Amino acid sequence: MVGLHGLGGVGKTTLAKFVGNQLRQQEVFHKVGIATVSRHPTIINVQKELANSLGWELEQKDEKDGADQLCSMFSASKSTKILIILDDVWNVLNLKEKLGIPVGDRDNCCKILLTTRKKSVCDSFDCYPQIPLDILTPEEGLTLLKKNAGIDVNDSTLDGVSKQVAAECKGLPLAIKAVGSALHKGKGFDKWNLALNNLKEAKLYAIEGIDENDQDVYVCLKFSYDNLNSEESKLCFLFCSLFPEDYEIYLEDLVGYAVGVIWYQCAPSIENARSRLHETINTLKAASLLLDTGNDRSVKMHDIVRDVAIWISKEKTEEKERLFSINGIRLVERAVEKGLEQCKGISLVVNKKEELPSSLTCPNLHILRLDNSLFGYKLQVPENFFEGMPALKVITIINGVLSLKSLRFLANSLRVLQLIGCDVSDASFLGKLKRLELLCLQRCPVEIPEELGDELHELKLLHIGYTTISPLTIKKFPQLEEFYGSIKKWEVEGMSSEESNARLAELNSQADGSVVCLPKDFTFPELQRYVICKGKDGHETRSLIIYNNRPEATSLGIFSALYQNLEFLDLGSIIGCHNIVPSIDLRGLNELTFLFVTNCGDLECIMDASQSPHGESGNPMMLSRLARLYMWELPELKRIWKAPAQHVINLQTLTELNVYRCNNLTYIFTLSQARSLKQLTSLYVRECERLECIVEAKSDHNEGEISVEDGYMMLALPLLRELSLDDLPELMSFCSENYCSTWPTLEELYLSICPNLTKLRILKIDECSHLHDAIHALLKHDLKNLEKLGISQVGVRVVFQLEAIIAEGQENKLFPCLKRLYLKNLRELQVLYHEGPTHNFSPQNLTELTVEGCTMLRRLLSSTLARNLLQLKELHIWSCWELAQIIDEDEDEDHLQPKKNNELEEVFWHKDGADVVDYNEIVMNELWDLRLEDLPNLTSFWPAGYQIPFPSASYEVVVHNCPKLPENSEGDG
Repeated sequence: MVGLHGLGGVGKTTLAKFVGNQLRQQEVFHKVGIATVSRHPTIINVQKELANSLGWELEQKDEKDGADQLCSMFSASKSTKILIILDDVWNVLNLKEKLGIPVGDRDNCCKILLTTRKKSVCDSFDCYPQIPLDILTPEEGLTLLKKNAGIDVNDSTLDGVSKQVAAECKGLPLAIKAVGSALHKGKGFDKWNLALNNLKEAKLYAIEGIDENDQDVYVCLKFSYDNLNSEESKLCFLFCSLFPEDYEIYLEDLVGYAVGVIWYQCAPSIENARSRLHETINTLKAASLLLDTGNDRSVKMHDIVRDVAIWISKEKTEEKERLFSINGIRLVERAVEKGLEQCKGISLVVNKKEELPSSLTCPNLHILRLDNSLFGYKLQVPENFFEGMPALKVITIINGVLSLKSLRFLANSLRVLQLIGCDVSDASFLGKLKRLELLCLQRCPVEIPEELGDELHELKLLHIGYTTISPLTIKKFPQLEEFYGSIKKWEVEGMSSEESNARLAELNSQADGSVVCLPKDFTFPELQRYVICKGKDGHETRSLIIYNNRPEATSLGIFSALYQNLEFLDLGSIIGCHNIVPSIDLRGLNELTFLFVTNCGDLECIMDASQSPHGESGNPMMLSRLARLYMWELPELKRIWKAPAQHVINLQTLTELNVYRCNNLTYIFTLSQARSLKQLTSLYVRECERLECIVEAKSDHNEGEISVEDGYMMLALPLLRELSLDDLPELMSFCSENYCSTWPTLEELYLSICPNLTKLRILKIDECSHLHDAIHALLKHDLKNLEKLGISQVGVRVVFQLEAIIAEGQENKLFPCLKRLYLKNLRELQVLYHEGPTHNFSPQNLTELTVEGCTMLRRLLSSTLARNLLQLKELHIWSCWELAQIIDEDEDEDHLQPKKNNELEEVFWHKDGADVVDYNEIVMNELWDLRLEDLPNLTSFWPAGYQIPFPSASYEVVVHNCPKLPENSEGDG
């Protein structure tokens, strides 16, 4: 176990993550897991974070169950080298008992790196080595300050004052970044000088209750806060401190604060408030006060920055502006008793089983966050708890139990209600909250009253989960802008099919309200954002997800107002739908980026341009932004894209295509469509019974094509990284006709159960350094018609894994038609083929063999294999630095009678040849072009006791820069 210790803000987390990434990229470790422990750890959350970072799924009942599951997962991964980074450790922790980490196990393949502020923690864990992370030198500090201030490192204009400012940051990167960001660009000498004076002045007074080692960074972060350009930014920064330590703060959680407190008077819509919030968050990140998480949906707050935010809030001169983040119910009671009842916000983290007081008197409280972090425990909220909080605008309760009747005291003040994982009763009282603008009921099994839409006239955002709502109720909210949740099953009056009419009659007889009958002209309101689900959860913005209802395609017209800005569409079991566009939307779904269609038995194509209302007038705009397309179990799908000959379908935005059990498809792309796939990165095709090729080129030729060798045309998929072809019994080739495809950036290739690929004639794999064993998977497919094989820049050690290939039951000769073999820049290649029955591997029709840049290759051919190369005409070997011998002797080789060398004997004479009495013969009568260049370790062509009778006819021999061959062997022949 390695311990990394240093002051807060010195960069321990950044360094640990960097080291982890480097070791993973260098494959020192197969996996790198990371979890933040923090000062007050919630063990279940630490377990989940560790499991997620290792790609494992954890569903624990409690701490012990989580530790046991992790222990089993580590045990099952004994052959995997794993690095575990435990960040921000404050106290000793039994890693095996709490996190399931196999510390002390003899066959443990895990290594641990922990970071901590305290060296004593490293001592307690017996860390070795212990690495102290020191502060930056003055020179390093100045460079970092200039970088964050937007000043060229070589610009010496402000060197005098900037050196002094850097010195005030005491070499702490966190402090330097914050101060530099506050002084970013356009700040002249006066501003820098003022900053220096402010920093010095602030340090004249000790900060009460703050450790002496942390006081410098507190002052610098406070300086950055003071230099924020708006009160909204400052308030948003302080609000982030209400979330628990090391918490991933989702911006959607902050939207409630933005709507309820910050911009409630000036933001015309939720979307406007969200946009302002994103701008403010970017300002705080630029000021180094918030941390990126790698996505634009969330941020984090460094634990020291959070401590500073809490300190700033407590130091507010106006009590009603203060915010408090408190761990434990008893502490919040004490805070109120000490006169802090005038504060603006309270965040209470419940970390042990305690009861809330019957009420709290906080007359100016605007924000209350109750976060119950105890697993398997629900926090009971007393019925009169909110009585003393008449000004409350925002409430968030996580894992609680409450009657909504308890909110009756807030009828004229509450704007935002967020209940997550709560047991809720008395839902009818929601209608009393007349000022409510945002209602979020996530994982709360509560029935939404039908009359709610008539009562909440100001509601702009509704988010529900674990329940459904009638489309009729949604339409009643006059101000609704955003809806996220599941709707009840519906039918539309006046459906034409007998099946629909029969179902409608059945529904009308049901009294439980589980199915809603909608009028024929019903349409959803035009929402700005939405995730509308039926039968399946959804997470994307502007999403429509319809499953388990088997609706008629025509009934999807109720969503017509949403189609123009729809981004995510997921459809299952739709009846009577022959195409997606234009049947569902005549306008073309041109904002759609993700489309998932499954089990739609009538679907014949995804897009049918021939049915476009544009007719013959030109290319219709359809699915113009589609990036990801999934098509599963569509038995009647014959084409994906259908268009008249004059129409050009451009797929330049498509990045991922996944096709599964579409048994009427014979091809996926036409040639012109395939040429537009400039962004395609992933292609997965599985279990399509009739699929013959991926790209069909028969009727789609272009006279301007560039011809490559053998009259073949080239088709490049420049960004394709992942290709999977699985269980495709009729697949004969990737491209039909005289076309070959190249994938210069391919990283992952999976090929399985494609028996008809034996018709494949040309296979080129180029610049796929991470493919590893995928080559072996490819060559298992009995490619008996393969004529040309080229492999370049692939991470393989063996090209032909004979044992694996023969194990597949192939007893015939392997690659009997192979004529040309090119192996270039295979930096890890050690042998051409691995152990196995060599009589099966005899490429007797091979005419050209080129080996170039295989820097680890020491031997090329065995004597047995060389005897089978009867048709070899050209042999070129270049830049193979470790190659010592071209032909190596088989261990069981029988000696033959000696033969006399011909005139090439001097060129390839073995250094011990003078002492050889018997020779074995290897015949290469067709060889006429031999080139050996830049082979610094080549000592001989064949082993002692062998000779090759080369033809006496015309031939060309080039030997260059092969210093260990006899001197008279270099030169051109």
